[in-house]
This record gives sequence, C-alpha cells and structure tokens, in this order.
Amino acid sequence: MRPPLSGKRLLLVAEDRELAAVIAGAAARLGAEVSGVKSGRAALAAVAARAPDAAVLDLPLPDVRGSELLEALLRAGVAPIVVSGVHRGARAFEEVRRLGAHDFFEKPFEVEAVVAAVARAIGAEAPPLAEAPDEVTGGRPLERDEIPDAVAASFAGQDADVAPAPVAGLALPLPAARSGHAPSLDAPPRPAGELGEASVPRLCVALHVGQATGALTLERGPVRKLLLVERGVPVYAASNVAAERFSTICVRRGEVTPEAVETMSRAAPDERLGDALVARGLMTAERRVALVQAQVRAIVWSTFEWREGRYAFQPGRPPEGRVDLRLPMADLVLEGMRRASTLPCLRAELPAHAHLAPSPDPAFELYALKLRREEAKLLALADGTKGVSDLVRLSEVPERDALAFLQACRVMRVLDEVERLLAGTRRIGFM
Repeated sequence: MRPPLSGKRLLLVAEDRELAAVIAGAAARLGAEVSGVKSGRAALAAVAARAPDAAVLDLPLPDVRGSELLEALLRAGVAPIVVSGVHRGARAFEEVRRLGAHDFFEKPFEVEAVVAAVARAIGAEAPPLAEAPDEVTGGRPLERDEIPDAVAASFAGQDADVAPAPVAGLALPLPAARSGHAPSLDAPPRPAGELGEASVPRLCVALHVGQATGALTLERGPVRKLLLVERGVPVYAASNVAAERFSTICVRRGEVTPEAVETMSRAAPDERLGDALVARGLMTAERRVALVQAQVRAIVWSTFEWREGRYAFQPGRPPEGRVDLRLPMADLVLEGMRRASTLPCLRAELPAHAHLAPSPDPAFELYALKLRREEAKLLALADGTKGVSDLVRLSEVPERDALAFLQACRVMRVLDEVERLLAGTRRIGFM
C-alpha cells in the first residue's frame, strides 16, 4: 500500500533539533521527504529554491516574523502548520489561523496529531500506528566476557528504586563517532543519527514535547537499549546487557531463585516472568511495578552520558498488557541527570562563563519538577545576571550537584543561555 505522504515534501522550521527529528520520524513513516532549517531566513531561501508541499513552523522564530514566513508560504502554495510553546490560548489560535495556518498546536503537542494535520492539509489521511518494534530483547544477550565487570558490579547491592552508580563510558571498545564535527545549523532533521549530535536526555525531552508514541533505540558498540514511550511518557525499557534484564534483577534482589526462573521459563516459555510471579503469588503487583520502574531508570540513565553511538526513533503503539509504570518524563530526566552526571562531562558541556535565565519556552512547567529546597533557591538565582561559576559558588550543594541540576534545567529548557539569546536568537512575534 502506498504511504499517504509518498512523494510529498515537508519542511520543518525549528531551532530544536531533537524535536524536529521526532516530527521527521513520524512524517517519514507516512512516506514524506523531510528537510529542516533552524531560522526564518533559511526557510524563506528553501521555499524560494523549491517550495515544499507543507511546512511545520515552531514559532516564534529567531530572525523573521511568523506573519512574514506564513505569507511567503501561502504565496508559494505551501500548507503551513504552526506549533508553539510561547504563543498560547484561543487568541493565538485565532491569529495564526487568520494568517493562513491550516492548524495550530500548543506545546506539548502530540506529534502524530501534527503529522495527521499535515496529511489533511494536502488532502491525505494518516493511518493508525502499528505496534512499536522491540528489536533489543529479541536479539542475542551479551555474553559475560562482552561486558566489563564494572557494569555488573554497578547493579549489585542497589535498592529497587535506586539506579546503578555512574560507570564511566561503560568501558567498551567502541568505534569512533562517524561525525566528529558539530552538526550544520540547517542539517535535515533525522529520525536516526549520532549520539554525538543529540544526547539521550535531550531526546527524552523532545519525546515529551512531541508527546511521541514509539520506540527510541540506542546503540553503542555491542550494547543495545530501547525506551518505549506513549504520548511522551516512558512505558517500557529493554536492554541486551544481561545485568539489566528483569529476571536478573529479580534474582539479584532475592525475589526469586535462578532455579525457579528456569522452571517457569520451561513450563510457560511465552509467559512474561513478571506475570508468572504475580500469578503464582510470588510477588505483589505493586512490587513488580517498583522493580520495573527501577529497571527502566537504570537502563535509560546508563545512556545519559553516551557521546558515541547511534539513536533511532520509530513511531508505533506500545504492546498490550504492559505494566502501568506511572513514570513521568520530568522525573526520569531530572533524577537521571542528578544521579548519572559526572563532573568532567558537566564542566565540558556547561561553560563556567555562560549566563542562564528562565526560558520563554520551557519543556516542563515548574510544578512538574520535584525540586529540592536548595535547587529551588539555585533556580531563583539564575536570572541572567550571574555566570555558571557564580551560581555554583552561591549554591548550597557541591559543584557536581549544582552543575547537574543547572544542566538538567538547561536540557529541559527551564533555563536558557542569555548570551545566546542576546547574540541573535531574540524571539520575534507574529506582527
């Protein structure tokens, strides 16, 4: 069957590279040819060179009024769809529609709904999602000699709700990243790419903002991990590292013996271990949820400092019968940055001279974050007048903890770099 957007060209205009990649993945599933730019001027040039069939605009833009770009798109016969985290409410909706947009979505939005709006705007219909694939657990688990002892040791003696201690780089022999340079400002957004260009925490934030449903697969050398999300909320994770398997965690925590696992596996090879344990009264449903939550955290947090390897996102609905994790993305990202971040990486990614201030377009509202008292005080100090080194000195916590929190706020777009805003990304409104 021919995909509904086959042969159609979609232009994404967004500064957020990771969010653009999530939208690109959903559009590519329907057969669209996707290109992306990060500024209004680049968008105008792209339309002049070869007008696409439709465009998704993340407004406001850093250099061109939204009304100017919408007018140019309409003159070229392009169907525009607008998304925004700054312009909100009925008044913004009416203004955007008056200027010619086919539809308008406030952040966070459901990326599948945006792509369906694109399809409708060009006279097509988006089909429902197929089930998201799990190509990780179906593969061969890593043998013991393929995993450094540090990985297995990092899981030993941990409480069920505590992630493993950070393991520097997983110490695996890995190939060099294919791209040793910074990505082009106007490189096309891709549903797959190098982790040197898009960190896992930023990908998680993009999945939340896009309310995405599907599978994020992460690869680094022989290690493969997967995070499944439903409308931007983590619902499942898998890994081919033996220490991160649910059965291994249950044995290590004393919930069940290895012999019992083997017996249940032989008796019902198609039954999930968690289902079998609960059905036989060997584990409560609540305990199973706690263990699966810990498993998801451990799998995802272990990738937070990966800077080599690849990622790929494939839209798809979650499988039936999954455990209800109730694990908000804000908690996963913030707590993971607190626990998994290392001081050398933080110092490299958060310059001491950078000035941080509240973002006009936060990915998470403050009420969604479980802030500690000292973090709330530190956040209040980040008003754009102080550099990162000043904030660290004024904080009530060690340098690593202060930097981890500030970087988490930066990744979650609660804080923005004032220097970057003043240097030319001042937000411009519609009029």
